[in-house]
Amino acid sequence: MEHIIDLDKQRNELVDIFKNIRDSNTILFLGAGASIGEKKYLSQELIELYEQYLCKNLNEKNITNFIDILSADETFSRKHFDDFVLSLLKKLKVTEAHKILATIPWREIITTNYDLLVEMAYDEISGTSKHIYDLKTIRSIKEINYKESNTEVKYIKLNGCMKDKSQYPFAFSTDDFLQLKSFYKAVLQDLKNLSTNINFLSIGYSYSDAFGRELLDKFDSYNYREKRWMINVDPFPNENALAYYKQKKVCIVKCSFEDFFKKYNEWDLLQNETVVRKKGLSIFDSKNQYLSFPPKLLLNLEGIVKQLSVEYNRDRVIKDSDFYKGEEPNFNLISRGVDVVKNKYLLNFKNTIVDVIKKNHSTIIPMFFINGDFGIGKSTFALRLVHELEKDIEFDLVAFEIIEFNRVKKELLIDLVNNCKSKNLLFYCDEIEVESYFKTLLDIQRDLSIEQFQGCNVFILASIRENILEKFKLNRNFSRMYNLKLEGKFEKDEIEDLLEKLKKTNLVSYRDASEKNMLVEKIESSYNSDSFISLMATVTSGKHENDLIDSYNQLSSDTQKAFLYTALLHKHKLLMPASWLKQNISMSWEEFTEKVINAEGKGILIQEVKMTHGTQPDLYFRTKHPLIAEKLVERFLENKDKQFAFYDRMLKTIEPGQTNSYLVNNLLKAFIKSGEYSETQLNKLFDSGYTKLSDDPYYLLNYAINLQSRREKKELKKALTLLVYAESLFDYRNHRFIHRRGSISFDLAKLYFEESFNSSYVTFYLNEAKDLFFVKQILDPFSAYSYVDYIKLFIWELKNLDYDDEDKVQKQIKIEELLDIAYKTVSDGIERVDVVNSSYINNLKEIINDLDYKEYLDSLYEKSRLRPYACILLFGYHNSKGEYLECNRLLDEMESYQENFEIVKFLFKHYGRNLHDPNVRIKLMRLSRQNPDIERDNSLRFNYFNFIAETYNYNFMEGKRYLQNINSKFNNINPEFHYVWLDSLGEEVLFEARITKKSNEKIKSIKIPSIQQNIRLIKGNYDNLVIGNSASL
Repeated sequence: MEHIIDLDKQRNELVDIFKNIRDSNTILFLGAGASIGEKKYLSQELIELYEQYLCKNLNEKNITNFIDILSADETFSRKHFDDFVLSLLKKLKVTEAHKILATIPWREIITTNYDLLVEMAYDEISGTSKHIYDLKTIRSIKEINYKESNTEVKYIKLNGCMKDKSQYPFAFSTDDFLQLKSFYKAVLQDLKNLSTNINFLSIGYSYSDAFGRELLDKFDSYNYREKRWMINVDPFPNENALAYYKQKKVCIVKCSFEDFFKKYNEWDLLQNETVVRKKGLSIFDSKNQYLSFPPKLLLNLEGIVKQLSVEYNRDRVIKDSDFYKGEEPNFNLISRGVDVVKNKYLLNFKNTIVDVIKKNHSTIIPMFFINGDFGIGKSTFALRLVHELEKDIEFDLVAFEIIEFNRVKKELLIDLVNNCKSKNLLFYCDEIEVESYFKTLLDIQRDLSIEQFQGCNVFILASIRENILEKFKLNRNFSRMYNLKLEGKFEKDEIEDLLEKLKKTNLVSYRDASEKNMLVEKIESSYNSDSFISLMATVTSGKHENDLIDSYNQLSSDTQKAFLYTALLHKHKLLMPASWLKQNISMSWEEFTEKVINAEGKGILIQEVKMTHGTQPDLYFRTKHPLIAEKLVERFLENKDKQFAFYDRMLKTIEPGQTNSYLVNNLLKAFIKSGEYSETQLNKLFDSGYTKLSDDPYYLLNYAINLQSRREKKELKKALTLLVYAESLFDYRNHRFIHRRGSISFDLAKLYFEESFNSSYVTFYLNEAKDLFFVKQILDPFSAYSYVDYIKLFIWELKNLDYDDEDKVQKQIKIEELLDIAYKTVSDGIERVDVVNSSYINNLKEIINDLDYKEYLDSLYEKSRLRPYACILLFGYHNSKGEYLECNRLLDEMESYQENFEIVKFLFKHYGRNLHDPNVRIKLMRLSRQNPDIERDNSLRFNYFNFIAETYNYNFMEGKRYLQNINSKFNNINPEFHYVWLDSLGEEVLFEARITKKSNEKIKSIKIPSIQQNIRLIKGNYDNLVIGNSASL
């Protein structure tokens, strides 16, 4: 790379840099020159100004040494120095260059500056057409694990921030930088994931300045560049040192901060089309009419979701022969009719989907799973099914494929649905056999269901192996899941169609009908229901596999290793990041690019450049198909122990980072699911991953789960220590980590109990587990995980520990309360609640010593100390029997026991479910005012019941405030849960209303004259309501 000293003469080289910036392929390093101007060096100016204040000259030009010297003087106040720096920073102003900087799609911005100019520049352009990304500022290692959305850019401030210098202190001294070492390492290590397609651009640093040179050396000490180039914009470079800079892989652009961004802006404005048009980003309806979409939304969707359209398809063209040899299909291939169409299943599955959608009256959007054996062409058939549904003009379908589960956000999908103008919208998902992707799919179903789209039926289609789906179903309860079972057996006409297509591509030959019939008979007799790939291996005489073996044998040893490492991942449907592959074969980026990417690896290793975000890897490798990867691994690494050794080495060489952690977690889960390794081997692989990912909280969570499965006190204690450390890496509470700590503490308590070692340990870990489960329930009240283990703990206590009657009955009340809440709120995994409920019922028989349950409750009631608790249990008993008069008597009695908090909680719950009665509303509000602990105990219930009470009282704005509290605090809300508006006698109210709809909204509304409210019709199907007509609802 040549230095750019004359901008006019070297305009092409400058434009190349600009193109990379515009295409979001640049990491920006921002130095002090971007804030104070490059004619001054911040370090020198600070020294000179502070020496004037001190009235003495220390003869030290290095700011770090300067502060170290002053710090040794007892009269020096570091607080005063930092305040002095702050006073200078406050005088800085946002320039036009800063505003241009804020309009650019950076992958990430890393700065050593302390000021707020960049934040202020982003604020200034917010809400304008120039706004592309929101700024997410990261100022400490605790914030580094924040997963930015694809609408955000991370702005990492390494050396402190003037926003709060007590929380983010300024770094100047040697001690300051030592404390920041782990932060620097975490930030810079992430950059190793990026390929050489991503530029590193530094602005505001002068390597003519000693501080700038030291900073470059400090950065390079972490080897994040790995001999890659750094482009440095500097208006006053030492031109006598250009050869030295080149040796250090620093490319100088002789230009000021202001001029650089001015020239970038001029170049960008000269482009004839917008970025959207240049990239050809557009979406069409089912009639192939162009849909008007916000450009920002199209940019945000790029690389995450793509439209599956017959007429406007932008998929790469796969050669017919490559597809038959095992290349994975795309929609372009289906549009060309290259696949063998299974007409029997196609018509059947299409009719099933259309019937379900037409009868769609549920709040949960349906999911259709095309499932079958391994390698029978499920993905190809799924795309063919989408093609067939699209051809049905009356069905009016727009289809999209989710291609990047790591980056998909519910907000984007919601905006996509709201901007599409079609009756039906399909999301197709492939590769969901990776467990984290499958979980994301379920999250998508729930999040989209909550929106309750009107005028558009949203549904999901996915392809998955039957055995994998069955394993997923063991641990989950699916809402509105439809199985579409696909068999691999070919009909005779399909075999003939296949042979004709193979002949056209010279993959099989026959000279006449007789020879063709012989092939048909061979396939029918020898491959009754075998997979498509196995069938192809036979009809082509294994030629493709032999070609690959020959190609493999001709590779150098390094490239052979690269192929095997890639195949070992891709057999589990995981892509190999270039950075990890490079690390496994111990090459620099320069060697790797020259020998693997641009030479031997071509053809045998398929490269995929992904539109990723931030420091996520952008270059990946794969083989032609996971089935082929599996076959070749078995061919070249027959010995399972050798395969294990390869995986072990891979895990020990992976670079830390969010994406790599995500990949390793999915790989280890794939091992668990496949059962290909023993528990001992799995444990060793988890231990190996820990050697490199010991600072990654998401890996630590999965490692802790593995340690927990070992069922040894030493391992469980280690798991707890790791989880506490992992939580310290976040600046917020994460309910998944909290739940896991609770679960492990519970296991430790049981182990100590089994060994009769020390009852104090049992009590300590049980109390720890209860505290953690309580927090989990508060933070995540809609998950089965928030209840099941919590209830199991109380059941275990009742069964194994000695308690007096009062403690026992309190635990019973707690269990029944948790079960009651779970059945009202849990949206996923309710069958796990059923199992623990059955366990409680069975254990209850032991607790009451075979007494009649009513006799047992009456005996509790006779004891004055236990009577309040007995009332709660007796109420539940009589309520289940329909004995409501006795329930009312018990309620009256309980209202006199309000000094007991269990009674208060029970009354609040009962009142909240009967708020149609004005007298009950008064009681609930009084209870809320007198008992602030109610909100702390169950914030969701507190806000929801008060919302209903205020709404019944026609205090709609106050009710909305409580509803907003729920929306801001809770996710994963059960979309089917609701209460019906009742009159004061408990009868359903029918409101006379007029149907309305705003021109800019898709959702219909009603105007109810009797309460003068406009209400959006979200839950339910309102297609039959005509705008302008009246209706009773």
